[in-house]
Amino acid sequence: MPDHGHGPSDFQRKSSTQSSAVSLIPESLTLRICNCLALRKPSLQLRRVRGSPVLRFIFLAIALMITAAGLQRVTSARPEQAPPIFREKPKPAASAVPFRLVLSAPAAAVEIDTGKPLQLSSQEMPISGTLEMDLTHPQLALIVRWRNPATAGEHRFAKLTLEIPRQPTFTHVFDADGDIDDFLELPLPTSHE
Repeated sequence: MPDHGHGPSDFQRKSSTQSSAVSLIPESLTLRICNCLALRKPSLQLRRVRGSPVLRFIFLAIALMITAAGLQRVTSARPEQAPPIFREKPKPAASAVPFRLVLSAPAAAVEIDTGKPLQLSSQEMPISGTLEMDLTHPQLALIVRWRNPATAGEHRFAKLTLEIPRQPTFTHVFDADGDIDDFLELPLPTSHE
């Protein structure tokens, strides 16, 4: 039903309920609470705060300094360090190893390479001499170029005998259908002296 001005309006009803709520708390009580809060000692207030603000500030400052020191260490330019000097190990003295080489046919050129190529003359058979060989890694290569080509089905060979100091005599036979061009690692026991 429409309101024709008779009776209180909605606005008036709301304001009257608000004033009655405020009037429920006696004014003397509100003044006592406010005075009590204003008169409290600061020492009582510090007890209720979890941790002193001064201590918080000190701990925060220490944490920031530790973080800054770590970041500076990680990001700072490091002085150039000279690369370590690798000194070459002295090359072991090559041992003189007597050898004898027997060929199955006359050769035009003979070469034995133990790190230092050695051109040999094939005028006299068997070919003999001494080789300079590193006995820590004993290896050699043999190249034989025959004076005359081999006939069909003919195998040519070169028998190499080495008299290595403090080792048993070593013999190896190289063979091929044509010229010999071979590499050999000698199976000598390595001495760890």
